[in-house]
Amino acid sequence: MVLKDFTDLIQKVKSSNIKKKLIAVSADDAHTLEAVMQAAKDGIVEPSFIGDGDAIRAALKEIGEEGGAYEIYEEPDFDKAAELGVRLIREGKGDFLMKGKLETSQILRAVVNEEHGLGMGGVMSHIAVNDVPNYHKFLITTDGGMNVAPNFNMKLGILVNAVNALRALGYENPKVAVLATAEKVAPKIPESVE
Repeated sequence: MVLKDFTDLIQKVKSSNIKKKLIAVSADDAHTLEAVMQAAKDGIVEPSFIGDGDAIRAALKEIGEEGGAYEIYEEPDFDKAAELGVRLIREGKGDFLMKGKLETSQILRAVVNEEHGLGMGGVMSHIAVNDVPNYHKFLITTDGGMNVAPNFNMKLGILVNAVNALRALGYENPKVAVLATAEKVAPKIPESVE
């Protein structure tokens, strides 16, 4: 199976008939709420929100939604909201996080926290799904900055994470390309050797 674009991805998720619990962190943001509510209307998520409750309810009302219909956790402080989101995932009250108005570094700090984060003992990394114009399918890139200067074993972990994510999307044999800053093996550039 090859997903050509986001329409294919959305259709795949819809056809699974699995509804996941989404925790939107610092959700008092119109763009965040519009995306969440579209996913809820598509039947693929059951949302909960963390942030400034009054602002979330006002933003929901602004886009034509009833704020009282959703669970809202009051925590206007961005760092504390990120920590609460991670805690809710760990407690099984949510399946995944969505970043709202807070900075990426703020939510990642809570996610990768060694004591209270979401790590499960392996390397934690991310993937980005890129819909490139005039290319016939998605281009998936991994770890553009979450793991700065990973060692060889971490790179293997990042690769395994990406392959597992693609398999979960239905790719039986994902094709992988590893990039380095040199075209030839150069001992002073470890990436070209690895």
